Amino acid sequence: MIVWRSWKLLLASLLVVGLAAGGLVLLRGQGVTHHLVIAESRQMMSALVFVAQAEGHFADQGLSVELLRVADGRVAMEALLDNRVDLALSSDVPASGAMMAGKPIRILSTVQTSDRDIVIASPGGSGLTTPAALAGKRIGFSPDTNSQHFLDLLVMQSGLTGQVTLVPVESAHIMQAMADGKIDAASVWTTVRVGGAALFPQGLDLLTMPGLYTGSWILSTRRDVVETRRDALVRFERALLAAEWSILKDRENAIPIVAAGTGLDEALVRSHWESYGFTLRLDQALLLSLEGHLRRAGGSPGPEMLGYLQRDVLREVDPTRVTVLD
Repeated sequence: MIVWRSWKLLLASLLVVGLAAGGLVLLRGQGVTHHLVIAESRQMMSALVFVAQAEGHFADQGLSVELLRVADGRVAMEALLDNRVDLALSSDVPASGAMMAGKPIRILSTVQTSDRDIVIASPGGSGLTTPAALAGKRIGFSPDTNSQHFLDLLVMQSGLTGQVTLVPVESAHIMQAMADGKIDAASVWTTVRVGGAALFPQGLDLLTMPGLYTGSWILSTRRDVVETRRDALVRFERALLAAEWSILKDRENAIPIVAAGTGLDEALVRSHWESYGFTLRLDQALLLSLEGHLRRAGGSPGPEMLGYLQRDVLREVDPTRVTVLD
């Protein structure tokens, strides 16, 4: 009887402490459920979200997470700013565009970085495997995405300005446009390229430029979500951190989960796995990248840039993951 009474007092104490902190102390599979909707475009870069969902890390944090499937990161950002979702996954390009437009975006963290996701793809046998070979060609890109940014950098740094025709094509149609001969090559990320590979029986030629552009896959929200649902955002980040550790511990368990999330074959996911770094962080490199995007677009970034980085959320989860300089 004494033991049972002590146990009841302990539970009551935990309840009081949890309520005072703004939420109940969670036990696995129990507690208050927060519902969050996240816009995601079936990218390998979203591995932490897929694993957190499949392995129950969101549920462990008292979260119900709904994935809204969209075409790409630009559309995900549009869904976020239109108040259709609570969170969005995109590259740094749509995020910087929202910042430059003064939108109430708040960046919570990166969930992946890679300098090998974007390539210039062309039909097998075309020989478009060097920058010089692109002269006089029509190259497709997906507007307002890292596909466009990568191509802009390649053209500028290779001295091809004015020597190539840049053709905007939505990401969902870019591989078909190349198969139809409307463009000679395409600046594409891995899932688009792999998803459209069947259109090219002769295979694809690839122009890779490691180090040209290190893209970040960014988790963003809005200011009003931070103000009203901060606890849910902290729980979301905790679930992603658990997923990161799970991936590090057993990548072979994560690969089929990511394959299911992207709709790609497991063997293809495995073959591209080493191109990605699935790490939760908010660092100076991201800030410098965002500032670079704004400068190239004619902006003049200042101290207000830090206001777009919602550092306190990730700091509550793991302060060592936040290394942005004030």
